[in-house]
Amino acid sequence: METGFMFFVSLIASILVLISGANVTCTVNFSSYICKHIANMADFPIVLPANIRKVTLFGNNTLNRYFRNGLFNNPTWANISDLSILEFNSIVSIEKDFLDGLDNLTFLSISSCLELKDIHPDVFNSTPDLQALYLDDNPYLKLPVVEQALNGRLGKLKYLSLIGIHSYGRRVVLGENFSKALGTKNLTYLDLSRVKTIILQHGDVQNIFSNVKYLNISYSVLVADEGIQNLDDSYFRNIEFLDLTSCTSLSHYAIILEDLNISWVLFENIKYLFAQNIMIPDIRVRLNERYTFEKALLRGLKVLDLSQNNIIFLNITFSGTYDFRALQTLNLSSNNLEYISPSLLRSFPFLKILDLSRNQLHKIQNMDEFSYLFFRNKDLEIIYLHKNYFSVVPSNLFSSNTELRAIDLSDNKLTYFNIDLKNILNLTLIDLRNNQLKSLPAAFLGQLERIFLYQDTAKTNGTSMTNILLNHIQDKNLIAEKYKYGYNSSDNIMLKEVQGIIPQRLTLNLLENSLICECNTLDFVKWILFTDIGIAERTTLTCIYNINDALLNTAVLEMVKDDCRLGYHIGIAIASSVAIMLSILALGFTIHLRRRKARQLQDFEMLKREMLDDNTQFNFVVFVSYCSQDSHVVDNFILPSLNECLKKAFNTRKDLVCTGADGFVPGMLIIEEIHRCINKSLVIVPVITPAFLESRWSLRECVDAIERHRQVVVLMEQHTDTSGTIATIKHLIGQYTRASWSYNEGHFAIHPSWSTICDGIIQMAGESFQNNINPHRNEAVELARLVE
Repeated sequence: METGFMFFVSLIASILVLISGANVTCTVNFSSYICKHIANMADFPIVLPANIRKVTLFGNNTLNRYFRNGLFNNPTWANISDLSILEFNSIVSIEKDFLDGLDNLTFLSISSCLELKDIHPDVFNSTPDLQALYLDDNPYLKLPVVEQALNGRLGKLKYLSLIGIHSYGRRVVLGENFSKALGTKNLTYLDLSRVKTIILQHGDVQNIFSNVKYLNISYSVLVADEGIQNLDDSYFRNIEFLDLTSCTSLSHYAIILEDLNISWVLFENIKYLFAQNIMIPDIRVRLNERYTFEKALLRGLKVLDLSQNNIIFLNITFSGTYDFRALQTLNLSSNNLEYISPSLLRSFPFLKILDLSRNQLHKIQNMDEFSYLFFRNKDLEIIYLHKNYFSVVPSNLFSSNTELRAIDLSDNKLTYFNIDLKNILNLTLIDLRNNQLKSLPAAFLGQLERIFLYQDTAKTNGTSMTNILLNHIQDKNLIAEKYKYGYNSSDNIMLKEVQGIIPQRLTLNLLENSLICECNTLDFVKWILFTDIGIAERTTLTCIYNINDALLNTAVLEMVKDDCRLGYHIGIAIASSVAIMLSILALGFTIHLRRRKARQLQDFEMLKREMLDDNTQFNFVVFVSYCSQDSHVVDNFILPSLNECLKKAFNTRKDLVCTGADGFVPGMLIIEEIHRCINKSLVIVPVITPAFLESRWSLRECVDAIERHRQVVVLMEQHTDTSGTIATIKHLIGQYTRASWSYNEGHFAIHPSWSTICDGIIQMAGESFQNNINPHRNEAVELARLVE
């Protein structure tokens, strides 16, 4: 019975082998030969077609536990230069003479073999010319096994990839044995990504990394001994591509706390740096620093990726004569970034691709400096600003970026869009998808037509090497290709799958907006339907017509035209009645304005008499509140101009401006003197600067004035960040207009003019005076307005 059962099992196994073998498919593609679904060693191709140089073999749950000898003995294998053996999931070991017959092999990949544990130490004796070895995603393969196989062999090896090696284990040690195995080799490419833990022993670092140009330790935990902080400059000097993505140990030491004190001089020749997600988790990073470069460190950096690091504030200034002239791609996406200074981007004058997407930059959209954020980046070609919650974009935001090819403002909250494009003639993509736009203004559409006409006349072809990185800015593999296959490829990366991503002619994307088809947008609807400019998915574009969604096509256009004609005739009938009503309202409004002007003149005369009376309740028109740190600017530029302007308006020589410096009585409590000076003044003018916002007494003066119902006129220094100040100041700045000023190297400028500022102060002083002498005056004035 047992014998019969074993015979039955053997028969079933034989049938499975035959079925599996029958599924093997091999195809020829130029000089490449690809075989899939190899279930056992008998399925390996024995004889290759003519002129084949590259072979790829895919397994299919092979029944064998080892790669045996003699598979490549046929002479047709002798000319093979590239061999990839992938997904043989049941293979446990590789025998000594497995690679016999592959005399000219330069590239070998034995990867994704889920059970592979052992490689014979002499297996590479048959391939002395091997230049590239890939042993990726073999989770049970241990580093000591690889070290034994490499020791004293493969003197021409340049490219070594051990992605995820021993990922089911606890750690991988880069120490003496690994150093000996690689010591005689000119290794330029080393990939140790997705390794659970890398133990880096200081004494053996030099032999491992001294010649490496490409180093990838992403998604690994790096543990280094204390001696690593004293590394010689030459150890990492040749590295050009460094991938630290999610390298957690570096995030705690080298980047944030700098306990290891690794100088950037170690990476003097670095060109591509990927440092995505390296900061300490759950820490909101504020970088507000000034750096001075004494020599050209990082002078060759071309691509810098700092995405997903939770950097919310970025105000870095690089002083000195050096800037990052080589940097062309900067990725700061997905950082929750609330502020970025123009001074930082100014240090990257030749930047071509900038990714600021998935941040919180709507918080600076109303700051003056936001309009000039990209002013110095005149070579900028592609900018990503999607998912920043913008509700408005300044018209001059890109006015100096004459080389722009693509602007991505999708997934925001824009309700209006009209940017200056008069100098941007190479623009071929504006992505406004998923905003809240109802239409686009005629002036903006006219600019697009002008650009399209220029491109048609100039016959631009829209090709650029920038195409390679558009929408792939985080895909480091596109850049790594020349390092990965550098031994037989040129420096140019030619990847067909990413060519043509930038349209060759001007294209506008308005999908997923709230476009409206009505009389007010009739010209816009016509433009969308009949313009020669490319409209993304024009035939599927929708608009809101009579509350419902409708396809934006000629049918809806005719319905809108009919509605407009009907509305025109009804309007004519109503217009005559409305005209009479408007005439009556205009007359009443004119009378109201005259009475209001008369009241203002009367208020000013009463205020003037009060100010010139020696026994008056109010001694000053204005109390100027400022921080002592700003006294140089206030004393020399603000107080003289303000006092002179008020004296001229009141026709007096009496000082009408009070300050704490000359108004406080010595020996008295500060808080009591603040109250006294505010009570003696009708209007408070706070001079708001960063120092003011940090001064407890300055803030106290401002708050007390508001609590005493004094009118306030703000003079704020340009670019002052008020996000961290108290709610009262935020409300004051956010609700009322203000004057802004700047002081730079002895030059003081203010906007609007002093005469305009004084007119506003006098008007507020008059209202404040009347409110104090007649608390019920406001109610009477409102009642009078209703009667009028």
